[in-house]
Amino acid sequence: MMPSGPGRAWRALSGLLPPLLGVAALIAALAVVAQFWEPAPPDRVVMSTGPEGGAYEPFARRYRAVLARHGVALELRASSGAVENLGRLRDPDSDVDVAIVQSGLPHDARDERLMSLGNLFLEPVWLFTPAAQPIEDVRQLAGRRIAIGAPGSGTHAIAGAALRLYGFDQPPTRMIAIGGPDAGHALRGGGVDAAFFVGAPESPAIAALLRDPNVRLVSLQRADAFVRRMPVLSKVVLPAGVIDPATDAPARDVTLVATTAMLVARDRLHPVIVDLLVEAAREVHSDGTILNAPGAFPNPTPGAFALSPDAERYYRDGPGLLRRYLPTWAAVWAQRLLFVGIPLLAIFGPLLHFAPRLWSWQMRRRIYRWYGELKLIEAAVRDGRGDAAAQLRRLGEIDERLKRLRTPNSFGADLYLLRSHVQFVRELLSRPAPRAAATDGAAQV
Repeated sequence: MMPSGPGRAWRALSGLLPPLLGVAALIAALAVVAQFWEPAPPDRVVMSTGPEGGAYEPFARRYRAVLARHGVALELRASSGAVENLGRLRDPDSDVDVAIVQSGLPHDARDERLMSLGNLFLEPVWLFTPAAQPIEDVRQLAGRRIAIGAPGSGTHAIAGAALRLYGFDQPPTRMIAIGGPDAGHALRGGGVDAAFFVGAPESPAIAALLRDPNVRLVSLQRADAFVRRMPVLSKVVLPAGVIDPATDAPARDVTLVATTAMLVARDRLHPVIVDLLVEAAREVHSDGTILNAPGAFPNPTPGAFALSPDAERYYRDGPGLLRRYLPTWAAVWAQRLLFVGIPLLAIFGPLLHFAPRLWSWQMRRRIYRWYGELKLIEAAVRDGRGDAAAQLRRLGEIDERLKRLRTPNSFGADLYLLRSHVQFVRELLSRPAPRAAATDGAAQV
């Protein structure tokens, strides 16, 4: 006699319970891995720098040396300046990952996909004229030939905006789109009457002009007005004698306005690369310059771009504990295993604890599942119900299946006890005495 109905369905379902639990645990583990597991950091990063002779390029070469110590190749791409750098970051088809960008450039909706890794250094707006034809006021530039930087450069953007404030973007004043060494040569050779530069004092072109006795740096008498009209600028003072104390250059304090150079990256940049770039920025820019005290840069001061969460953490806490004591590659793998291992342990710890019990339950279920049917057969025998021959055949089938049932030796006693119970019911069924009779004289079943 085979059990049927809900009881049989429940026993079939209970047999699937351990595998279902295992599948559920595996799915949970995969979900945890997908949530916490990050790909390894790339071994190559592309950085857009700036024109030859500019300040960005030597800074970028120093960044490259820092990242090389950690096994990451920083590939440098020359550009016309900050505007082209930002354009490359905005371009989805460009492979540029990070660039030095100047504050004050026009904002774009695509900038939402970019993030700041911090402010790097001040970039003053330098205005040079021939020493033989000095000017004391920007308004004296009217009608002159002015070099405003090459197209695509930050100088071109800032100088053009500044001259438009005075209406100098119209004739007879001429704005000439040359910059860098070319603008310096034109200024010395008489090709232009004045030249704007925007960049750090370490820029070779600017450093050469600051030491050239035939060139004069203009002090901006209306610096405060510039800052009010162009809030991206800040007022700075170049102290007398700071360029060359031996020659007392400059001979007097020079008032300037300055933008800020920022390290900007795409928001998909790997957190480890963010750490390495901020670390490089600290090594390169933290010593101070003739314009700022040591430790002023780099800094996470908010700007046009949202600060990277990873960069913010680095500025606040420094490198993680693992990175302080392990090589970068080892720290990366240790951190990945840590973030994944703890959640997996939380899932599989209880499962491993209950695994022996589940296994024991499954083994016993393979044996004790037969007791339900055996009990039904015994009750039928005692009540005189059913076909005796069919019941004997079923008991024989159960005994044969129990003979073929493979169980660990530790469950042998349970198996032999079940077989003895099968034999007991078989003997009960085979007794020559009448199995049962109805008290009202009904016919024997």
